[in-house]
Amino acid sequence: MPQLGRIEQWNDGKGYGFVRPLQSQASAGDTARAFVHIKAIARAGRRPAEGDLVRYDSERDARGRLNAVNVAFVNATAMRACAQRRTEAKAAARERRGSAAPIDYVQRFVLACALIALAAGSVLELWPPAVTLAYAAMGAVSFFAYAIDKKAADTGQWRTRESTLHAFDLLCGWPGGLLAQQALRHKTRKASFQAGFWITVALNCAAVYWLLPRIAPAS
Repeated sequence: MPQLGRIEQWNDGKGYGFVRPLQSQASAGDTARAFVHIKAIARAGRRPAEGDLVRYDSERDARGRLNAVNVAFVNATAMRACAQRRTEAKAAARERRGSAAPIDYVQRFVLACALIALAAGSVLELWPPAVTLAYAAMGAVSFFAYAIDKKAADTGQWRTRESTLHAFDLLCGWPGGLLAQQALRHKTRKASFQAGFWITVALNCAAVYWLLPRIAPAS
């Protein structure tokens, strides 16, 4: 008949230890203990350790020694699920790093160039400070809009419309949106969104290029 016990004196290097029934935890001596080998423990996603609560059957071998068989962690199902989730998360992370790396490098390069251009334009007075302030302010708005949408996606709440994100990006917020995509790992894998995003970047840059001669400080 299965009984509950707790593993004690576990030798992980040799793969064996002892299990004592819970009802005899307070008793003296080792007479109630049963020998347990790693091969007798059902797979649960991790190695056993001292103090683990297990359910097991007991039987005596040819020499009369008490052995624990059909051993399973009491919370084995939960541990297997956790181990499976960890394995899947690691595999997904490796896949994202491998497949998205070239895109990441391009986006980071574009972001770095944009930040350098904005700083240089202000320092060299190629355009009024208001232009840099507009990009900074709308970039912050766009970043937080992405962050809110990312949190909503993770928690199953109401999402921000993609058209709203694109509107913020179009109105000089795209550097902040690009930073949010990289920092939060959000919207980087959806091809349709990326296409719309880069269209907004191109339109914004074209508009600024057209406006620059009209708003640049007089030399």
